[in-house]
Amino acid sequence: MKVFEIGEWKIIDIIFKIIEKNEKTALPYGDDAVAIKLPKGYFLVINVDMLVGKTDVPPGMDEYYIGRKVVTMSVSDLAAKGAKPIGFLSSIGLRKDMNIESLEEIYRGMNDAAKMYGMHILGGDTNEADDLIIDGVAIGIAKNIVPRCGAKVGDIVAVTGLFGNVSSGLKILLENINVPKKLKDKILKDVYNPKAHVREGYVLAKKKLVNSSIDSSDGLAVSLHEIAQKSNVGIEIYNMPITREAEYFAKKNGIDPFELVFYGGEEYILIVTISEKNWNEALDEIRKINGKLIKIGKVTENIGEIIYREGEKERTIEKRGWQHFKYDLEKSL
Repeated sequence: MKVFEIGEWKIIDIIFKIIEKNEKTALPYGDDAVAIKLPKGYFLVINVDMLVGKTDVPPGMDEYYIGRKVVTMSVSDLAAKGAKPIGFLSSIGLRKDMNIESLEEIYRGMNDAAKMYGMHILGGDTNEADDLIIDGVAIGIAKNIVPRCGAKVGDIVAVTGLFGNVSSGLKILLENINVPKKLKDKILKDVYNPKAHVREGYVLAKKKLVNSSIDSSDGLAVSLHEIAQKSNVGIEIYNMPITREAEYFAKKNGIDPFELVFYGGEEYILIVTISEKNWNEALDEIRKINGKLIKIGKVTENIGEIIYREGEKERTIEKRGWQHFKYDLEKSL
């Protein structure tokens, strides 16, 4: 059997069955990042994420924004755990025929993104490869860390942003769908230059206001399933968090907005669960930093049931989204 026949998630299961686990780590294996307990009650939080040109770079993305994306995708997982970024390492595999100017732009993008998130690039490694491959390692410090597995029945499910623009953008790029220039520019900005919600994750964790957290890089549906599975709960969504741009794009092109919102990916928004008693304080803290915290649903006792309820209508939210080895960028969505 080949890896493309089973997909990324089953490959990860195979790896976890083989490796010897360190039971002293502060986060469960398979969470967004790894956390190691430090003296004086702090945690060292580390995440590694890989970008491959063929599968992770959408059409039209220039080298500067490739560099920014490498940092953002790694830092986003620190944000989900409530860590403050402090450093970044990268290994890069380069094609022999890459232009020096392209390499310089990648590192300008990485350096600018690192500064934006309050850290420095500390070093890395270079090698030769058949495709552009960049492995990013983000390092952070946290006082409190938030796992995927802490959701409790009755919790509010909330997100730190709206969904749908990246899915819409890939449709525009890959299916040559014509849209007004102003709309296209807004949508593609979110495709080419996504942001990690670091301040939101850090504040909510520092104040101990969230029970579980995950980033949405694999898609909203997958992220909801991960929280529910790890926490042994169900989730009901009653407010679909769609951008105005994606809503308009869907309506004008006869596309189901449900598909754009739940089954996209690469949006780096945080999905959190918060107890009713902590909700108002969490909302106040996020407003202080000019962030967003949008209530979209609730945690239920119906284990494994992930649904979207709109009035009397109910739809099952399947566990599907971005998955390497089974995902073809040119046939996506």
